[in-house]
Amino acid sequence: MKSLGKGTMALTVYPPITDVAFASMVTGETPKYTGIHSREKKPLMVPDIFDKASEKGKTSKVIEGNIKILTAEVETVLNIDENGNGTIDDEIYESAMKEIQNPPHILLVHFHSFDDFGHEYGPSSQEALEQLKVLDSYIEDMIKDYRGDIIITSDHGMHDEEGGGNHGIFCEADLFIPIIQIKLQSGGL
Repeated sequence: MKSLGKGTMALTVYPPITDVAFASMVTGETPKYTGIHSREKKPLMVPDIFDKASEKGKTSKVIEGNIKILTAEVETVLNIDENGNGTIDDEIYESAMKEIQNPPHILLVHFHSFDDFGHEYGPSSQEALEQLKVLDSYIEDMIKDYRGDIIITSDHGMHDEEGGGNHGIFCEADLFIPIIQIKLQSGGL
């Protein structure tokens, strides 16, 4: 992915946790308007990109881990660690590659392992950085086969703590995230 450039830095929402950030990512609204302020599963208070796509006759799908994070009305493919290797990202990758062969108009793919490794070892650890290389290779493969516009980002950052890493507080490491945009086709929804 180095060939895509460094990308730019963006500011995620507060608190910087997945449910809150995902709600804002798919609606374009802050938690004040989405109604999502924690990990509690609640319906979004505003329309999301999947609703808008559906209104225009477009299809959407989310490729996720073993739980549905978004309460949005969107088809979600859940994955479990079928091969027992300790991560579900290889299964998420395989599911995404299948979908890319006949892709929906909007495809959201949520990898988990960098967050998992970051919590366990710390986001700056050798283990987390090695896993990031694995994710880079997955994304490179997906980009080769996908013909739509692509946004690569993170839902939140993470700070180092003794014995691992964490996120959810008001600090630079948690709030600033990378974003890379790749425009492969013109038009949009």
